[in-house]
Amino acid sequence: MGPKEVFKLYTAALDRGDLGAMAALIHDNFRLEGAGLDGIGKPEFLSAMKAQLEAFPDYSENLTDMTEDGDVVRFVAHVRGTQHGTFALPGMAPIAPTGKQIKLPPEPAWVKVSEDRLLLYHVEAVPGGGIRGILSQLGFGSDD
Repeated sequence: MGPKEVFKLYTAALDRGDLGAMAALIHDNFRLEGAGLDGIGKPEFLSAMKAQLEAFPDYSENLTDMTEDGDVVRFVAHVRGTQHGTFALPGMAPIAPTGKQIKLPPEPAWVKVSEDRLLLYHVEAVPGGGIRGILSQLGFGSDD
């Protein structure tokens, strides 16, 4: 299976809210770079995604411009969702449902695939993006 196919399986699992399928497609040595959660590994990433999916049942990254170059898949994420559940990232005070829609600016990103699983997920820092952008759009903090 090629890197692009692996990543498409991951994004389909994310869109379904299927954490088990997502976990199976994430390497044990996984690391996230950017998005306001730099350096977290697989367990922390899955906890953060679980929190986002519970808070935003319609959460989607709405990927565009996907290309494959060796073991790397590049794309642009257009994160969207509506907060209908409590947003409770580990280490953060929970935010009760607001009913607010989030729409982050386009975030260039890439994943590196190894052994048919995501090994590295890199999100470029953009103003108004990442976790800070989500919190700002919910009315908590600034996105600068």
